[in-house]
Amino acid sequence: MISVIMPVYNAEVFLKESVDSILKQTEEDFELIIINDGSTDKSEEIIWSCADPRIKYIKQENQGEASARNVGLRLAKGDFIAFQDADDISLPARLEILKRQFTSKSIGFVHSDMLLINEKGEAIGYWKSGSIEKHNIIRFFLRIGTPYNNPSMMVRREAICPYSYDTSLKIGPDTDMVARIARDWDSVHVPLPLTLYRRHSGNVSNTGDYITSYAHVQKLITIYPVEELVPELDWTNGDRDDNNAKAAAIVALLLLRRGMGPDFKSWIEKAVKMIKNRETEFFVLGIGKLAIGEFQSSLNFFEALGVKDHIAENYIGEVYAFLGNINEAFSHFLRSIELKPGYTEPIENLKGFGGLKYINLIDNTWLKFNRG
Repeated sequence: MISVIMPVYNAEVFLKESVDSILKQTEEDFELIIINDGSTDKSEEIIWSCADPRIKYIKQENQGEASARNVGLRLAKGDFIAFQDADDISLPARLEILKRQFTSKSIGFVHSDMLLINEKGEAIGYWKSGSIEKHNIIRFFLRIGTPYNNPSMMVRREAICPYSYDTSLKIGPDTDMVARIARDWDSVHVPLPLTLYRRHSGNVSNTGDYITSYAHVQKLITIYPVEELVPELDWTNGDRDDNNAKAAAIVALLLLRRGMGPDFKSWIEKAVKMIKNRETEFFVLGIGKLAIGEFQSSLNFFEALGVKDHIAENYIGEVYAFLGNINEAFSHFLRSIELKPGYTEPIENLKGFGGLKYINLIDNTWLKFNRG
């Protein structure tokens, strides 16, 4: 059986359509657990009007999305857990398609793409997900964020039940939860928009200040070991002090690229304080200058390195790319990969690099309605 968990808070405008989209699923073996998190509008009326024996309704005082999800997890009886926000819509075969992907006990969760819609139900964009290797997943969360959107997922019970949502996080409790699951379990990506994900002014992610908006990222860099945040360093044979300084600089760069200026400042200062030799100093200063867009100065520091390892070669490539020297950047990315074939950063850079020129979409569905 599948347990579908739906937190509800003042969702009267979209709630009926959202509930109906679950009740009309082609997969019939499910329970829909609706947690009314202290709504003050007509949400409760709407829920009671949706008479169906598969609905399990719980009402609580307003405690936030994370608390409501935890209530749903405690009550869930299904072998698989799926999520539905009260303003989103599931396509009729969503549960059926996701469930049949669990072909191995090692698969902990399955996720799909999503079509983005607005308040009027009009298509406004597309969320394309993908598969990330477990050993790289925490770095991906640090560098970009979650590759898996909670409303698109179905999770094996054993994968999620050891955990609970962090109620201290007003934004990103689902990202925090997904990170914990994704580092331990295999996943399957379904490249179809099985969820219609609604974007509107009432979304929680639109209402946070800096501290609230980035608390989940700050938690990420606190609870996970630096070896997972910056796996490209040689943590087995390399000098620990040098590695820690370089890692702090790389974390600082990634945080600034996510818009986290105050955290960048504290992490780059931490990196500078840990410098023990000239080589490390050149690397840290090179990263710092790259981060703030002083590319020629950054290049000078990197070129001063006596030994240019795979990491230095990658960032030299980035500097050249930002300076507009495409051919030189390309050669440094390739050199980085030659030195460390499993280093994903230059491989990702090649992806972005190629996209500057031309993207060949093998699946030409994307071009079907393009008349430009």
